[in-house]
Amino acid sequence: MRRSRLRMNKLFSDTLKMSLLANQVIGLRLMKIAAGGAHGKRESQLMVSEKIEAAAEASVEAAMSVASGRPHHAAERALAVYTERVNGNLRRLTKR
Repeated sequence: MRRSRLRMNKLFSDTLKMSLLANQVIGLRLMKIAAGGAHGKRESQLMVSEKIEAAAEASVEAAMSVASGRPHHAAERALAVYTERVNGNLRRLTKR
């Protein structure tokens, strides 16, 4: 029981951290899109394609957890996919 509670607390804190970083990425992307031009258009296209790819990859990771008999890891593995994507976008959008 204690282990389960610790896992849920970690999942909650990891989700919260990722959501805060995702808000930064959204703001940076919106600024780039608002600036317009070819870079803004490219960012819009990239945003949509990345969301579709991330959703598909997260679904596969969750399904693999369930199929391997570890359904309690599904949310963690799906979140890891989104966290990796968000961190990558944050690095890309903040580099000069």
